[in-house]
Amino acid sequence: MLPISIRTKFHSIEGVEWGNPQGTPILAFHGWLDNANSFAPLAEYLEDYRFISIDFPGHGKSSHKPENTVYYFAEYALEVVSIAQALSLENFILMAHSMGAAVSTLVAGTNLLKIKKLVLIESLGPLTNLSDSAPDILTEAIKQLLHPRSKKETFFPDMESAVGVRMRAGDMKIESAAILMERGIEKTPKGFKPRRDLRLHYNSFFRYTEEQIVSFCNRIDCPTLLILGDKSGFPIAEKYKNRKEAVKNLKEVILPGGHHLHMDSPKEVSSAILEFLENETIKDNE
Repeated sequence: MLPISIRTKFHSIEGVEWGNPQGTPILAFHGWLDNANSFAPLAEYLEDYRFISIDFPGHGKSSHKPENTVYYFAEYALEVVSIAQALSLENFILMAHSMGAAVSTLVAGTNLLKIKKLVLIESLGPLTNLSDSAPDILTEAIKQLLHPRSKKETFFPDMESAVGVRMRAGDMKIESAAILMERGIEKTPKGFKPRRDLRLHYNSFFRYTEEQIVSFCNRIDCPTLLILGDKSGFPIAEKYKNRKEAVKNLKEVILPGGHHLHMDSPKEVSSAILEFLENETIKDNE
């Protein structure tokens, strides 16, 4: 495992790299409040590839946004494109989990990057809202920013406490939570503190409509693998039928596990990924 640092136009980006430096690149992005270690278990089974996992801005060891600014979902798509270009990646594999997969869906739909194959774990595009809810969403976001709730920084006496809190926040094995916390926590004089930016908890100013997301899916040209956990709390398999039908070349695989199945069951997930990557073509949607 090697640390990597990238400077985009907007952020100092940190990440880790595994595998074969001469192999086909895999550029991977994690979910909300996770970090680059999200792909550490999976990378062990993909050692023939150049596996690059990135901390999104405000997550892990990457830089936070300047003071008195907020995070916009669409800006993550900008960062994905900027990072791929900074690494001079072409004909590469884009892999992502949860929020990262939602962002990667949009990125693939822009066709700004030369993506060989797309691997999405537990997401196919972001959350959406009906058009008539947009005023309410903006109203609540403005209220929250002008009158923020007194959310104070969290400090833990030890790493075990931090892992315990992470376990309560999501469905994952304790070993997976420990891997995330290893990168997501830093030691300070007051105790162990999460590295994530507190502003990541603020509400979005707006959300896309379902029609808009389907239009992005319709423009994805590369073969796409969607991996879902059968015990996940995110009902993507049933909810996003129109999105799946819009992707021209999509393979869906449902495996045993929850939302973090790529960490909890890396052997099974990597087997599905390798089968997808090593086949030149996949069947169109039925």
